[in-house]
Amino acid sequence: MHVLVGVDESESVEEISGWVESLRFANLTQEWMHVVPSQASTVWSLDPIVGANRTDQLEERLAGRMQRSLTERAEPRGETVKVRVRIGNQARELLNRADETRAELIAVRGSNKGGIAAFFLGSVARALVEGAEQSVLLTRGPIPQEPLKVLIATDHSEYMEKALARLSRWAPHGLGQLTLLHVLPPAYRAATDHLAQEIAHEVYGRPIQEVEEVTAKAATVLGKSLGLTEGAIDSRIARGSISEAIDTALAETGADLLILGAKGQTLLERLTLGSVSFRAVTTCHKSVLVLRG
Repeated sequence: MHVLVGVDESESVEEISGWVESLRFANLTQEWMHVVPSQASTVWSLDPIVGANRTDQLEERLAGRMQRSLTERAEPRGETVKVRVRIGNQARELLNRADETRAELIAVRGSNKGGIAAFFLGSVARALVEGAEQSVLLTRGPIPQEPLKVLIATDHSEYMEKALARLSRWAPHGLGQLTLLHVLPPAYRAATDHLAQEIAHEVYGRPIQEVEEVTAKAATVLGKSLGLTEGAIDSRIARGSISEAIDTALAETGADLLILGAKGQTLLERLTLGSVSFRAVTTCHKSVLVLRG
């Protein structure tokens, strides 16, 4: 399992890498990568006073400083961690490197504190989540004590089923509790609140009892594939807005990590298309794993 860790500053790498390691993937290898933003790759022109030569020199000094700092931090981990520092467009360099190394996961810090807000909660984060062929992990806050409590939001789409199958193949051993959440779409919510059960069946294609059974079965199959016992596996059906349902489930389950699908008719797409924006994912107070199918 190879993971590309995007580093905004050397101090953050322990947090990001620690989250990756807490999932306990088998045969884990990491590449810690920092990209010094190049003025040539931004919309701003070079400072006419400083000049191109001095700008290049400054970028090279910053790159060298980060290379030394990350190398020093990586040494205790031995051959399982490589360090790479480049100058250029941050999103493009990370995406290209992930493809080159065939990384299955890109991990970056998702905290909105300090300058990171402009880096990973802005265009770079969006470029990674929307443009990467890999899954993306946005880490937030201190690394929790293992085992991890995970909330997985699913719409039972074919894409999400493939994404969860990928998670099973990764076989993370760091999970201790899993809750599978399904949020009823607006049409079904209206039907179940105001109309007879048989009409709800016509609207949604199946009765709510069947939806509950499907979700519970999916949770059991997924949980057992990840080595969890029945007592550590749960499922729930929610009504209401997606973001509110997720927030409630996160609070009630005490989950450390939220897992969503990347595209298709999944929760992430419904978040971005509805009144809740992309920021609902990137500003979630928990770490978020966006899975590719």
